[in-house]
Order: sequence, then C-alpha cells, then structure tokens
Amino acid sequence: MLGATNPVLVWVVSLLVTAAPVLAPRESRAEAPHTEPADQVALDALFAIHGLLEQGCVGNGIGGFACSEVGDTEQFTIGVAAGFVDGHGNLDAVFANFNETNRVCLGDGAGGFSSCSLIDDAGSSGDDVALGFVDADPWLDAVFANSGQGNRVCLGDGNGGFQCSSIGGAPNSIGVALGLVDSDTTLDVIFANSAHDQNSVCLGDGNGSFVCTDVSDDANNTQEVVLGHLNDDSHLDAVFSNFSLHQNRVCLGDGNGGFQCSDVSDDQDSTVDVALGRIDGDSHLDAVFSNISAPNSVCLGDGSGSFSSCNPVDGKTNETRGLALGFVDRDSNLDVIFANFLTPSRVCLGDGQASFSCTEVSGEALFANEVVLGDFGANPLFSDGLESGDTSSWSQTVP
Repeated sequence: MLGATNPVLVWVVSLLVTAAPVLAPRESRAEAPHTEPADQVALDALFAIHGLLEQGCVGNGIGGFACSEVGDTEQFTIGVAAGFVDGHGNLDAVFANFNETNRVCLGDGAGGFSSCSLIDDAGSSGDDVALGFVDADPWLDAVFANSGQGNRVCLGDGNGGFQCSSIGGAPNSIGVALGLVDSDTTLDVIFANSAHDQNSVCLGDGNGSFVCTDVSDDANNTQEVVLGHLNDDSHLDAVFSNFSLHQNRVCLGDGNGGFQCSDVSDDQDSTVDVALGRIDGDSHLDAVFSNISAPNSVCLGDGSGSFSSCNPVDGKTNETRGLALGFVDRDSNLDVIFANFLTPSRVCLGDGQASFSCTEVSGEALFANEVVLGDFGANPLFSDGLESGDTSSWSQTVP
C-alpha cells in the first residue's frame, strides 16, 4: 500500500489466511498451505473497508458468497488479520486503521462479531497487521506497521486484550510479515517501508523485543512483504511488492537474518500486494501480485528463487489493493480473492495450471483495502441444509 499521507491514497496490505486460518505454528503471512482442503470447510471472506463498516462474505464452498456489513464502527481500515485471539474458539479479527486507533473484534461464530475494542491507547496510524506468537506464552500477539508513528508490538493476554510497546524499523512502514528468519526458534519481523526507506528485518528475542537492520540497500517504495521457501535450502525468503514503477523484488534468506535480492521480473506495474502459494502443478511456490497500473499477475516459481514467467490473472485492470489465497471452492487448486477499490471485488477460481476463472464477489463497488480468508462460521451451505447445486440465494455463483 502507498504511504499513509492521504486517507484516500492509502494502500493496502493483506494477510493470508486459508482453510486453517491462523498461522503456521510460529509464523504469519507465509506461503499458503499446500494440503488439500477439508471436505466440510467453506472459506469466508472479510474485507477491510475504507470509511465504512467492514464487509463479511460467507462462502458457499463452490465460489459464491453472501455479503453483509459487520462490525460496529465506520473507520478508515487499511489492514486486517484473522486469528484466535481469545479463548472462545471463534475466529477473531484485528484491524489496522489509518489515523485512528487499531481495533480487535471478537468473533461470534456466526459470521459477525460479539464485541470490538481499541488496541493501544497510545494511538496509531495502522497500515498493516500480522499475528503470531511473539513471546513465550500461548496467546497470539499482534505486530502493526504504523506509517509515520512508529511500529508497535502488542502482546496478547488470551482474552482479547493487548499490551503494546514500540518496535524498531523505519518510520514509514506499511507492510509487515512474521517468520523464523534466523536460526533460533523465536519469531522475527520484516517491515515493508515506503517513502524510499530501506525495508527492515527485526530479529526477535522471544520476549517481545527486536533488533532491526536493513534487508538490503533497496529503497523501492515497498508496499507489502510475504515470506516463504522459494529455493531448496531451509531458510525463509521474502518477496516485496513495490510501487511507483519499481520492479518487485525477491530476497533469498541466508538463515542468519541476511538476504540477497534480485528482481522478480522486468515488470513495473505499481504493485500493492503479494501472496505466495502453489498455483500450478509443480512443488515450487508461485507469487500472485495485485497491481494498480496493470492487470493482476501470477509469477511461476522455478524452485531456485527465481520466477520463470509472469502472466495476467484475468486481463482486467482494477484498483486492486489487497488479495488472499485459499481453497474457495474446496477443490485442491488454490483460488484468489482480490480486494478492489471503487469496483466490485473479484474471486478467481484456479484450475491448478495457473489459469483462473473470475467473477465478482458481489455487485457492490466498495472501498475495499484488504481481504482475509477464514472460517468465520454461519455457513448456510451446511447449517441451513442447502445442496451444493442450490445457489439461488447467493450474490455470485461460479460461472
């Protein structure tokens, strides 16, 4: 997402949550799971909406959604992450809000929220949020990329409350990812920094404190970062989405917090968001990018840390600010949801060979900044006895 200097020009983030919605055991915003989806899981979508109530879209398991407003307050929401924040077993949501205090909303298990509260009384200007186990207790913590006001780590108490403190990194962070970047077992943080600051890697000590350095000398107005295993070593690598006619970058980790970076391709598409998953039939991670000045694209990984080719997902150019990968129609092929600003968001069902069939999530053209996937409950496909072929009550069906 773009730097948060103007609420209408703030760009998104995206946290990837799929059929098993919260996190690889100790890291977040990493690659999409490559196991087949459970037979009885139909993923729902939660959209972060700019200046309006958030939108929750209950999935029917075959690519259709029924959408409605959720939450209790209209805010300038830029980023969203989903996880089990309290002990009630329902998927919760944490929101990063532009020029407003970040919020946590506890899920009610029926597709909505039972209550929402503020996080961090010190104030914030959130652009992105990632969830993970930052300290040694068993409760999810949150790390916020706060442009202009300093990044924050907020340690969860297991009941939906958080204690927050400052974390390092550049002052213009707008994207964040958590992962095991060095050789210890404590989560580290990578910040995507705009305003031509270098991106930051912050190594965690397991107690909620971090030591930060630059990822590289690159200063490419970066919008987002995602982590995954892109080559044949055991070290986490990073892909950065870059705006303002900069190439997207892939940075291969050395397992000690260092990286070697190169261009993903020659494309300069003003990219906002990125997610990793196995899109085609091989075992290598691929990248999907949301673009502003060109159609959204998929770049196929070759397993060595490079990408062999990049192609449009569906040929349409929208103001796409966020994306998420998941098994939307419950086959074994990854699908993608695109969050569009001022045009209807889109769901693109994958065929397992890097081609997609795309339709609108709903007919509404909202100010969608971000989308996250997960099982938020109240799935009428199962709870109301709808047969898989009965889509008459859904706002959008598979073409």
